[in-house]
Amino acid sequence: MIDKENSRRSFFGKVAAAVGVIAAAGYAKTLISGSATSATGVSEKYANDATLQEKALMGNRLVAMTDAEKQQRLDELLSCHNKEIS
Repeated sequence: MIDKENSRRSFFGKVAAAVGVIAAAGYAKTLISGSATSATGVSEKYANDATLQEKALMGNRLVAMTDAEKQQRLDELLSCHNKEIS
């Protein structure tokens, strides 16, 4: 006969309860710390991130791939794909 206290079902139930408690604590922490930040601070943060990303994009000049580079990259992708299937 299966012992109810040591069964897989009771183990997974305890694990699910623990995960739920941890997730709820993390969510509560997010809510508490989220309400502490000011709206102006958040908008400034996102504006700074946007300008940094724009500068990074402007600094990187893209160079078109040659046909040989395209074929080499395609061959590499296909060989990796075929290895995973096999």
